[in-house]
Amino acid sequence: MHHRHRAPATTLALLVALTTAAGTLAVTGTAYATPAATPLPLAAYAHLQADPAHGHLFFTEGKGSTGIVVTDLAGARVTTIADEQGATGLALSPDGTTLYAALADAGAIAAIDTATLKETARWPTGTGSAPVSVAVEAGRVWYGYTADGRGGIGSIDPAAPAPEATPQPAMSHWSTAPLLATGGGVLAAEEPSGSLSHVATFDVSSGTPAAKADTLVYGGTATGLDVTADGAKVRLAAPQQMALQEYRSADLLRTDPGVYFTGGANSAPSALATDEDGTIAVAGTSGVYLYATGGLAENRITFPTGTIAPDGLEWAGDGTTLYAVTRESSGSYTLNVLDAPKLTDTELALTPPKQAVPTLPYTVTGTLSTRGFLPAGARLQVTRDGAPLPDTTVDAQGTFTIGDTRQDEGTYVYGVSYPGDATHRPATATLTVRVARMTTDLIGLDATSVEPGSVVLTGSLLTGLSREPLPQGTTVQVARLNDATGETVQLPPVPVDPATSGFTVTDAPGATGMFTYTLSYEGDVTHAPTTASRSVMIAPYAPALTLKAPATATRGAALAFTGTLGDGPYGTGRTVTITRADAAHTTTPVKWTAPVAADGTVTVKDTPPVGGANTYTVTFPGDATHRAATASATVQVSRAATSLTVAANAATYAYGAKATVTAHLGTTYDGRTVALYATPAGGKKTLVKSGTVDAKGNLTATYALTRNTTFTASYAGDQRYAPATAARGVSTYAKVATVLGGYYTSTTSGGITYRVYHRTVKPTVTATVTPNKAGQCQRFQAQQYYSGAWHTLSTSGCLTLAANSSVRTQLTLTKAVNQKFRVRSQYQRATSDNTNLSTWGAWTYLTVRT
Repeated sequence: MHHRHRAPATTLALLVALTTAAGTLAVTGTAYATPAATPLPLAAYAHLQADPAHGHLFFTEGKGSTGIVVTDLAGARVTTIADEQGATGLALSPDGTTLYAALADAGAIAAIDTATLKETARWPTGTGSAPVSVAVEAGRVWYGYTADGRGGIGSIDPAAPAPEATPQPAMSHWSTAPLLATGGGVLAAEEPSGSLSHVATFDVSSGTPAAKADTLVYGGTATGLDVTADGAKVRLAAPQQMALQEYRSADLLRTDPGVYFTGGANSAPSALATDEDGTIAVAGTSGVYLYATGGLAENRITFPTGTIAPDGLEWAGDGTTLYAVTRESSGSYTLNVLDAPKLTDTELALTPPKQAVPTLPYTVTGTLSTRGFLPAGARLQVTRDGAPLPDTTVDAQGTFTIGDTRQDEGTYVYGVSYPGDATHRPATATLTVRVARMTTDLIGLDATSVEPGSVVLTGSLLTGLSREPLPQGTTVQVARLNDATGETVQLPPVPVDPATSGFTVTDAPGATGMFTYTLSYEGDVTHAPTTASRSVMIAPYAPALTLKAPATATRGAALAFTGTLGDGPYGTGRTVTITRADAAHTTTPVKWTAPVAADGTVTVKDTPPVGGANTYTVTFPGDATHRAATASATVQVSRAATSLTVAANAATYAYGAKATVTAHLGTTYDGRTVALYATPAGGKKTLVKSGTVDAKGNLTATYALTRNTTFTASYAGDQRYAPATAARGVSTYAKVATVLGGYYTSTTSGGITYRVYHRTVKPTVTATVTPNKAGQCQRFQAQQYYSGAWHTLSTSGCLTLAANSSVRTQLTLTKAVNQKFRVRSQYQRATSDNTNLSTWGAWTYLTVRT
């Protein structure tokens, strides 16, 4: 099998710790042992091939190189096989005796004896060709190459009497040299096509290729390609996909699960190698992931330095060893030898108790986790401060517990060790547990009353992480500090309710200012002491001021009402300020004062001279023990009525005609402004004109009518006269336009224009109504002139107006030659339409000629 191209790695984390109330949360996994790392004598890197049978590793450096570097299995240099120009792809024969190399610069495939490390044969691939990939299957050597700007696939039969490199025309449809991989009688090929990969599979079990599938998949330039040993599946690693993808070789449809995680976003697979037992090693930016079956990652390996080079993974074939070539930041290359990468990592995680209190039992919990099967029933060794404790056992879910009791406060270190087994690595973890008295907290301290004669504080005393209440008889000490004088007073202790953990502090400081209350709990054997403070501003009373004013009053008549200030009594000489705002005093209200009785009663007296809304505002300025207070009341003072009318110059109007509307205002005091509004049927009310009426009390405006309209006049009122409104409605005819069609000329008779028709033509009549009356009724009437007068021939029934508010009909005229006719149409409104009146349109005249 041929599969390649790998990616960067990061250092494996050994310990993650989070501080908790009782100790430190510890997660410790035994990291994969640092790989044996050996610098490689390479200027560049293209491909790695392992030959464990002869104890060799072969390295190629790609185009521009001149030989193949050979090391032992630890990476120590053995030799360089010279004159292998541009060696790139490598593959071993099935019996391991021959190494095949694609020589991109020599245009040939070389055969090298793996025992003597000497070239034994070379097969040219054609003038100007450059083979870069090689694979072995069904007794033939397959190679991917470029020639004449195109890619192709060729093959060699090494067992033939005269082997030669032969292009395979049926497979030569590539734009560039394809990457090859084989397995189970199947050859897979891949070349990039933008962000896609062109992938094809062939059955080569007979030595003659037969196409199986050929398609494009999302991928780009492949960084790894392999075929499973049974030939059933093809795996593709490419930069445009964030995971290794697996496809069926028969149709190149993705398998189930078909996706192998390589680190998530921004971690495209960059190298791929599959061991003989089916274990997949695939590299991403966060390390190398190992998959034993399906899509479940068994292990992840990270590297201390460097990033995995493209095509930098190779299994040794011994079932245990994985080779990885990393490229260092300096540009040099390193061989990393991993002796047992398939052992499953394990991690021990220890969680401290929520609280560890002297004399009380507590429990440390933990988990043993692995990416494979859990070693349920495994025994774990436990220590405290290095001294052994009883072993504990892992259950089927990987969890375990450690119980302990300490008599004294202090810090204790617990250690847990898992020795590992045949398939799991060992792991250790330590956890520091702090044994201390349960914490207590004074919380709440809400002030529900902060007046000079009453301060009430409520709070709770809670303990432990579970916040359970303290025992019966627990008390809280209370001290009060006057911040202004520095005097401290010790108040009586208050009990804590064991059912609710609450307590209440009541006090009467008898003064205003800032006071600090300090509450403290002394603690006991299992509970730690605590203290808390709350500063309270003791402010003067905030009295409520209520007014009992009447809703209405008579202008020019005496008015009196009362108000009440709460939180009495009040001292002699206290007054309130009263203001009155009315239509005559909007910016400078009338002001006077009134006394406050000892019980807080206030009496407001006034004779309002102005009608309308009179707003009385009463303000108490405050004193040493009372804050300021204010309240307002509005009294509607009576006003006389005036007359207001609206008239129009007509009751009905043609469509678009202007109505002359006049509002007439009667007697007032000092307000003579009137506003005229128009409200078309179905429309919005709009202002037509606003202004002062003339000497006769009139305000006149014009308004163009398109619908039935209501005109409204409005007078806002003044100091002595109340507001008034009046309305007048007028009607508006619809507009009907009648048009004749089909005539060939026009003539005039008696000053009237006639449309002239041939006797064989039926005149068409089109009526259009404005505004749009779609769906309503339209009638047509035709008349003929004879015996010196017009006579009605017919009147149609209702015809329905179309969506554009038009309707058309035809006239059928008999014995019409040299006769005079006329036609008109009528809009007949629907009963549900209140916007316009029914309307006849104008007569349209016509005559008929031979």
